[in-house]
Amino acid sequence: MLADPSGLAQKLSSLVGEEYVLTGPAAALYAVDEVAPALVVRPASQQEVASVVAACSAAEASMLQWTDDALMGLGNPPSRLEVVVCLDRLTRIVEFDDANLNVSAEAGVRLDALQAVLSAKGEFLPLDPAQSDQLTVGGLVQTNASGPSRLLYGSLRDWVLGLRVVLPGGERIRCGGKVIKNVSGYDMNKIFIGNLGTLGIVTEATFKLLPAPAMRATVVGAFAQLSEVRAAVGRTLESFLLPEALEALDPQALAILGPALGLDGAPGYGLAVSVAGSRETVERQVRDFCALFGEGKALKVETLGVEQADVAWRAIRDVQAKLPMGRVIAKIAVPIGKTLDLFSAAEGLMRRHEWRGAITAHAGSGIVRAGIEVGAGSDFEALREALLSLRREAEALDGSLVLEVAPLSLKRSFDTWGKVREGFTVMRRLKAELDPHALLSPGRFLGGI
Repeated sequence: MLADPSGLAQKLSSLVGEEYVLTGPAAALYAVDEVAPALVVRPASQQEVASVVAACSAAEASMLQWTDDALMGLGNPPSRLEVVVCLDRLTRIVEFDDANLNVSAEAGVRLDALQAVLSAKGEFLPLDPAQSDQLTVGGLVQTNASGPSRLLYGSLRDWVLGLRVVLPGGERIRCGGKVIKNVSGYDMNKIFIGNLGTLGIVTEATFKLLPAPAMRATVVGAFAQLSEVRAAVGRTLESFLLPEALEALDPQALAILGPALGLDGAPGYGLAVSVAGSRETVERQVRDFCALFGEGKALKVETLGVEQADVAWRAIRDVQAKLPMGRVIAKIAVPIGKTLDLFSAAEGLMRRHEWRGAITAHAGSGIVRAGIEVGAGSDFEALREALLSLRREAEALDGSLVLEVAPLSLKRSFDTWGKVREGFTVMRRLKAELDPHALLSPGRFLGGI
């Protein structure tokens, strides 16, 4: 419990301005899993963030970094929450380094806005997580979010060159640099990526970039059986084809996405492929994929132009997030060869319980995303047991199941993260070293740290 909230509010007001410190009902809008903060502070600069964190630390106030609404539901309920540090005013693109193909942006910059600026320069950041119109640089780093194109480009950790971070006591540090070969000893960037802000508040990130490809195209197909999708995926991964993304869709996802994919009314399972590169490379791969789908007994095959493909891939990425409010979204990670096994297991549970939702899979990357609609009358015990079954199956393969979105009633009986893994002891020691009073995002991350 914060000993002197009014005193801390006055101190924070002196640092950022009274209009940027929220209390009462205004602060309650920033509740996380129904835990409302006493104060919300909106600093305007990275230096102000450091001053705010120092003041909160001196008052022994717990803090939570808020960058956007997209993934604030990720994590266990906070064990304490006194101050939300909202970074929505940190919206500067700090620097472009065209010679070295990198960009530095503050934590409040939205990913779509950054991509638009990069596109005008003929460059792009090869990351395509869900809800990119809402997700910010800070949210991206906090959650290590990724999307279908991780098949070709990897995850966020592959594209971060440097970070600016405010530690729990208010100290500002810089990790990494602005060129690729900048690491000597431990790569400190990685300890701050994907930990939900439990070790420090990231205020700026530097990313390496790629030149925009000359051309992109998408091939989509509908298949009667999952076995036919499995065969097409297997042939793709064994071939010399290099798609950016390879996404499998269950029948419910295909029904939702059909109009955007040009497959409206098509039955069965879907498979979408994105290819990029020179015109000659793209045209060749489109022909090869159309032939591969046709030989694989696809019921229908469509090739999408650039504009239609952009709409289609955004719809694919956001299909679970666009389900009605009151939903569960689970991210399952397994070895690549087992991806469609877990996809099939999740779909079987959905079908058995007659649940509505959508399941997709990054078929060449080992990621399955299952979205399930829930409501007041839902059988939460059956849902919990189904998720436990999927988690056990994933963990038996040395994988994981993480809840990205879930009602609090489910979170109270189902840990967001699952079992701790090798390396957790190191993470716990880092937490004790950097945040000995457990002031940053307490209780939300793996193992309750």
